[in-house]
Amino acid sequence: MIEMEETIELPEGFEAEYTDGVLTVEGHDEKVEKKMQHALVEVEANKDEIEISTKETRKDIQSIVSTFRSHTENIIEGLQSEHVYKMKGVYAHFPMTIKQQSNKVLIENFMGERNPREINVEDGVTVEIDGEDLTIRGPDKDAVSQTAGKIEQACKKGNRDPRTFQDGVYITSRGEK
Repeated sequence: MIEMEETIELPEGFEAEYTDGVLTVEGHDEKVEKKMQHALVEVEANKDEIEISTKETRKDIQSIVSTFRSHTENIIEGLQSEHVYKMKGVYAHFPMTIKQQSNKVLIENFMGERNPREINVEDGVTVEIDGEDLTIRGPDKDAVSQTAGKIEQACKKGNRDPRTFQDGVYITSRGEK
């Protein structure tokens, strides 16, 4: 007896596969993988839908079903139109420069530092830099948000008062296309 079941319809031209606890969804010539595994939750990928179910009545297990549904919906949404985060670099005295070097983002002259701060860009994520503005996009919401978070966290100022030293690279918008 199934206590909770969520069914997500796949859009036309999309394919899904679930093997070894990893859900893979393909569409629009791109592929996103997500590990979704729990001992009490079953995931099935059929031809045109994904079924997530549990036999448990406990709310904490049923919430995992809802979480898996949300992850799956984010994957499908990201494959239909990319997730986009916008960021802006802000400085007061030392003009910092933001550059991209292969698979890294470099923040040079941050607070007058000689060594650039380096941030690794997650796989499948595109970073566009236009002066102090950054646009981060990709089909995987987790990878896009993780890259934006790493860039924001790389601009920590140590033991300085954040009300006075406001230099940094900050997320200005999430999810707008």
